[in-house]
Amino acid sequence: MGESLSCSDKKATVLSGFKLNQISKGIKQAVLASSLGVAVVAQPAVAADTFTEALVGGKASIDLNVRYEAVDQKGVEDASALTERTRVGYKTGKFNGFDAFVEMSGTESIGERNDYHVPAGPDADSNAVAVIADPAVTRLNQAWIGYGVSESNFKLGKQRVTVDPRFLGNVGWRQTEQVFTGFRAQVNELSKVKLDYAYLVEADNLLGVKQPMKTHAVKADVSAFPALKISGYGYFIDMDNSTADSQTLGVRLAGAAPISEGTKLIYKADFASQDDYADANNVGGDYRNLELGVKVSGVTLVAAQEVLGGDGTKSFQTPLATKHAYNGWADKFLATPANGLVDNSFKVATKIAGNKLLGVYHDYSADKGGAHYGSEVNVLLARKFGKNYTAGVKYANYDADKYATDTSKLWVWGTVKF
Repeated sequence: MGESLSCSDKKATVLSGFKLNQISKGIKQAVLASSLGVAVVAQPAVAADTFTEALVGGKASIDLNVRYEAVDQKGVEDASALTERTRVGYKTGKFNGFDAFVEMSGTESIGERNDYHVPAGPDADSNAVAVIADPAVTRLNQAWIGYGVSESNFKLGKQRVTVDPRFLGNVGWRQTEQVFTGFRAQVNELSKVKLDYAYLVEADNLLGVKQPMKTHAVKADVSAFPALKISGYGYFIDMDNSTADSQTLGVRLAGAAPISEGTKLIYKADFASQDDYADANNVGGDYRNLELGVKVSGVTLVAAQEVLGGDGTKSFQTPLATKHAYNGWADKFLATPANGLVDNSFKVATKIAGNKLLGVYHDYSADKGGAHYGSEVNVLLARKFGKNYTAGVKYANYDADKYATDTSKLWVWGTVKF
């Protein structure tokens, strides 16, 4: 992946900076907690002849995730957290094209709550340790009414919205996800064109903070060519009492094409421009993302360059995105620096004996001036056991140069879904 995981004497091993007995204890607790199975007996949701049949003939669901996270960040005390997240939901059957879904979500800390810091929201604290953004929050996570006709679907209410995770998503990695209240229409009536539109009046973020807004998101996917999908998108973010509003317009070209038997070429080009919108003040810049890769014999190799432009005063921002999935798992670039960000990365992904393996190397620098920010290594191992169980280990190591501070993070988790 371009570099050894060792970046200094302090980080002589992959688990450097962590107390080994703390990690061992956390792993044992996580494995023990995640082994507790939960069964839900439910009938599959089907079209019903009456409203009552639709109401009682739906499907229940449960999603239990237990995770241990440890953070070693230069300048603050190490943090660790063992947390458990449970989501319980119920989806009705369909009646005259209508259905509904309701879901509760609850996250709790297992063990010492003062071992990590939550910076904002109802579970905010003043603990003088590194941040782990998994607060103790219990809330109504989703509650929507849907309508489906032909190939199209419409939803009204509180819901998970992932029009495009790079710009608007649910931040699914954190224990408490980001959800939105509003209306969404996914129109698929044309064979080669898919339209996705959302009007959002509130975001409920991963810290449990509610943000009123008047936000429009629209995306059109055109699959007119065998090896190329063209997407046009626009995000018009207007958050109440905020000067971080923005309008983003862009186009994406993405696809894959066989170049020989068992070998496939992968490519993507993304271009966007962001400007002030509504109450914005000095927000915006240009965006581009170029990816080129190959998939051969079950191994995927991708080289990429993503640029979030900045001019020293303002920069391209993505306040509603699933940011953890981009620019490194150490989360050092959740806000784009004023001088922008250039992220050169190389990814290797494969499966071996049912195990998912992923490695990513990032090299970061400023868009304006070219200052070297630092580099990062990300490694993941995950495995699915049958239909209902998943376990994994994930590691991130950010080696700072001229931005932020050295940071290492480790996660061990187990998930049960029914």
